[in-house]
Amino acid sequence: MSDPNPDLEPLGWDHEWSRAFAEATEELPELIPARVSMETKLNYLVWTKDAELPAKITGKLLHETKRNPLHRPKVGDWVGISLIENGERAQIRQLVPRRSQLTRKVPGRRNEAQVIATNFDTVFIVQGLDDNFSLRRLERCLVMVYEGGAQPVIILNKTDLCSNLAERIHDAQTAAGDAPIVSLSAMNGDGVDHLQPWIRPGQTVAFIGSSGVGKSTLINRLYGDSVQDTNEVRERDSKGRHTTVRREMIFLPDGGVVIDTPGMREFHLWFADEGLDAAFSDIEAIAHNCRFNDCSHANEPGCAVLAAIDEGELSGERHKHYVRLQTDLSKLNRNYEKRMWKDKASGSVQKTRAPRPFKRGGR
Repeated sequence: MSDPNPDLEPLGWDHEWSRAFAEATEELPELIPARVSMETKLNYLVWTKDAELPAKITGKLLHETKRNPLHRPKVGDWVGISLIENGERAQIRQLVPRRSQLTRKVPGRRNEAQVIATNFDTVFIVQGLDDNFSLRRLERCLVMVYEGGAQPVIILNKTDLCSNLAERIHDAQTAAGDAPIVSLSAMNGDGVDHLQPWIRPGQTVAFIGSSGVGKSTLINRLYGDSVQDTNEVRERDSKGRHTTVRREMIFLPDGGVVIDTPGMREFHLWFADEGLDAAFSDIEAIAHNCRFNDCSHANEPGCAVLAAIDEGELSGERHKHYVRLQTDLSKLNRNYEKRMWKDKASGSVQKTRAPRPFKRGGR
């Protein structure tokens, strides 16, 4: 087994990454490992064991990923680099296969995917306990986190502003399934210590949520200093401005890596059959008892899911949301296939499905 290189361990490096890097760079043994800490279009910052360096991808890698930009480096990726300009800058020449990734459909009508961040162990889905609170957005985030190969943790922030905390927690539990829920106040620090099980040396946590939910304030609280800008939330609609405008990686003083992402007003699904099953594992477990293997849980005879609703074992509202997400994914798949046929006919096929991450044993 390869040496994990202790100088890289604070960045999240381990034996498995050492082996994956060696395999990815077998034909380029001169490359050294680095992790992408910031991305703005085609400009990057990468961390090596010695320093953070500005970097760009090579023309060769840019050409190889022209038809699928989702394979270009993203924040959290491990890459193979060459040092240039006396070690002051770097060229990214090779991408190491990902363990996990968070993907969504781009906002608007384009049927394309966007990789938000990669190679995290846990995703903190942050919601504000104000008018930002949305079970539907929470469910969509859960689906994509599970699909990406990570553990979701739901963070209910702003307990200091919430007068119906027990009700909000109960509502979140109906959507969370097996995902842990932590309620806290990033502003005054109450409950933040409950995040420690997931904030550990060698572990990476990605934060997602809408603008104004308090991600930057919470990261500052975990860091112990103001490393992220914050803005006030508009009182009339609980919406915030995008204080984080780029995806970036932050190394906490006591160990642990944080990936912050810009606030997302929309979180559209992108191919997530496995993620849907995991996010609604309660329904999937019941569905094994349906009479028909292809039961849609709509009106078929012998449907165990509908029977569970009638008997009060399953919320009819949760079932409705499950069916709605199924419908959204089916529509996405039809639109994608239609586009592929159209592009194939015109000779300009460009696959945009995000590469599926490899999963570590048992996950």
